[in-house]
Amino acid sequence: MTEKLRFDEIELGYEIPPQSKGINQEKITRNAEASLDYNPIHIDPEYCRKINLLGKGTTIAHGMMTLSFMGKIVTDWAYPAGGYMKSLEGKFTAPVRPGEEITVHAVVTEKHYMAKNEDNFVVLDVWCENQDKTKVSVGKASAVIPH
Repeated sequence: MTEKLRFDEIELGYEIPPQSKGINQEKITRNAEASLDYNPIHIDPEYCRKINLLGKGTTIAHGMMTLSFMGKIVTDWAYPAGGYMKSLEGKFTAPVRPGEEITVHAVVTEKHYMAKNEDNFVVLDVWCENQDKTKVSVGKASAVIPH
């Protein structure tokens, strides 16, 4: 694929280069501050140890954190070419804990050619998995890509 992404160059099955994110308590706490979600399961390690949260006794990241990772991989790919993310939906399938390494993936699964003056777009499967290859979130995104 050339440096300047164009719709006609994109092939079904193309995988955007994966992105990795290390998760720690500081990032989880910053996400709590940004989202105003101060639930102790996210920000209070002592509380989580005391109740043995989910049998592991650690805090867990907000599900929306992984959704934001899925959005970022798509926008990092589309924006430099003048494209944009049209939609993003996701489902959280496993908790994310401090100390985990999350890898974000996106693969083009559909191409939609529109009328001459409309925006062509692609649909991508997006997902995040931890260091054990467990999918912690899954979803679909669409992105408009210039002609």
